[in-house]
Amino acid sequence: MNQRSVAPGGVSGRGYASAVRVNGEGLLEISGLAAYNEHGQEIFPGNLLDQTRYVLNLNRDILGGAGVGFESVTRLSVFVTDIRQWPAVWAEVRSEFSPVPAVSVVEISRLSGEIGMVELEITASAASPAGQADPKENRMSPTSSGDADGAVAVVPESLADRDWELHAPAFLLKRGDLVFLSGVGPVDGHGELVGPGDAGAQTRQIISVMGEILQRAGGSLDDIVRLRVFVTDMQHRARINPERMRAFKEPRAVSTFVQVSALEDDDWLVMIEATAFIPEHDH
Repeated sequence: MNQRSVAPGGVSGRGYASAVRVNGEGLLEISGLAAYNEHGQEIFPGNLLDQTRYVLNLNRDILGGAGVGFESVTRLSVFVTDIRQWPAVWAEVRSEFSPVPAVSVVEISRLSGEIGMVELEITASAASPAGQADPKENRMSPTSSGDADGAVAVVPESLADRDWELHAPAFLLKRGDLVFLSGVGPVDGHGELVGPGDAGAQTRQIISVMGEILQRAGGSLDDIVRLRVFVTDMQHRARINPERMRAFKEPRAVSTFVQVSALEDDDWLVMIEATAFIPEHDH
């Protein structure tokens, strides 16, 4: 692992690292996770601290599945429904992270459940080979062949019985290029709205545009390893998720899905941001 903080004095008096520099090979991307138990039930209603601790334990299992721990976390994104409570929670849990990672905290209007208060999304440096903790692994796509390259979905034994149908828990990225896609809205090549009032049609358009962008970059939708889905109303999930299921192969990209108060255009119901990993192959 090659990791160090940049401007370690932190920002905003919170003790976060301003930035973290890591070796580009061996990144671990983990889905945004909230406090659901093994039966898919939300837990710890009204208790942000207990929800956060529970999600950290889930992340501990996933990191362990890649043979690393919290010391390898380089970026922590926090989506919270009441930002006023977060400083006290961070004071309780920051000791989990050493060194302290880069941190972003935003308040959102709603998570996917009814009582969820926090969702944590993590990127870690995992240059050591996966398999030290006996993880289950699946190749991301037929093009990801060989042990030295590609993207591998990491599913630790302790979490294998959970529902990972919609997204993978984590992807370990080996040798290749990261391609970051800006948030894509439901517009055509002329900037005109596609699918007014229809979240499913808007999602199809967004995915189509993402496919075109990645094709020009030498990849495809199969190379996407992370999605961030922003919606103006969580009720749209019922139209959005079937489109995701149709478009992406298993194991599907890690994902974070949150409700926001507004998007770039008043008529946008959904916007999707993506990270793709195009493997480097030996020839």
